[in-house]
Amino acid sequence: MKRILLACFLLTATCSVSFVQTASAQTAPPTVTLADFTAKINLMDTYIGAGDMTNANATWLLVHNMMLNILAKSKYSIHNPTSPADKTAHEAIFTNQYNIYTQVWGMKTDLATNRAALHTKLTDFGATIY
Repeated sequence: MKRILLACFLLTATCSVSFVQTASAQTAPPTVTLADFTAKINLMDTYIGAGDMTNANATWLLVHNMMLNILAKSKYSIHNPTSPADKTAHEAIFTNQYNIYTQVWGMKTDLATNRAALHTKLTDFGATIY
């Protein structure tokens, strides 16, 4: 029993050390273009309209990941500004993006019912892409 416990502690320590050692400088997240984002929104809307909720949900996951990348880019821009004014501008954009993201997140549970509102909010989110 003691050997198993010791092995668990060693494994935990090894994992912890490897995570600490692989930490690196913050890099810019992947860029999402407005055209790509809009195309995915429209594709999801088409699937919802056709009643194909399997593909609509799969496309939602892609749209969601794109939103997370956009939010990550905004955070990166806040932490790597070119000037104090640049940082302030990015903070305002991030706040707007996050507020829209929060509203969209609340609508994702029922894509069909929230179709029109979801499309509008996702379009609003897309307008914040820079």
